[in-house]
Amino acid sequence: MAKINIAKCLLGASAVLALASCAGEGGTNAAKTPSFGSDTTSLKVVYVRQDSLLQHYNLFKELSEENLKKEENVRATLNAKQRELEKDAQEFQYKLQNNAYTTQARAEQEQAALVKKQQELQALNDKLVGELTTEAQNNMIRLTDSIQNVLTHIRQVYGYDYILSDPLSAGDEYDITRIVVDELNRRYPAKD
Repeated sequence: MAKINIAKCLLGASAVLALASCAGEGGTNAAKTPSFGSDTTSLKVVYVRQDSLLQHYNLFKELSEENLKKEENVRATLNAKQRELEKDAQEFQYKLQNNAYTTQARAEQEQAALVKKQQELQALNDKLVGELTTEAQNNMIRLTDSIQNVLTHIRQVYGYDYILSDPLSAGDEYDITRIVVDELNRRYPAKD
């Protein structure tokens, strides 16, 4: 079940990718580098607080909630199947100890059926975790694209040269997180 946590990590990583890729984007502007002799006061650099962005982005919240519900359903399904398998194994063991099987072949047949059930449970686990991982990757792409599109739009509309993510030190006047969140949520309103 540890593989299910992959889905959570992938969802959280999507915003990191979108914000990091935006810093260097800009078409022909990407090749421009400021020279030390030029007036650098016209360079417009702003930043976004990634944690706040994700905390308030409706799509991220919705996808995270859906992912959590699916993980819980997968866990419940696998736990129920595991309990059923354990019950069958205990019943087999009880019958084996009490000589309930008329022949050795019959006992081996029952044991083979238990092994097959265990293999089927493992295959189901792999399938369900794989589906969760694939869905998380698709959600990451969706989030990355939506954030990237909004950052590009805002950069162009406001004339920013760079939009950074979580700088080590910057003034609050350069924080455009609220603008980005508002635009993201305008494009993807919360479901009632």
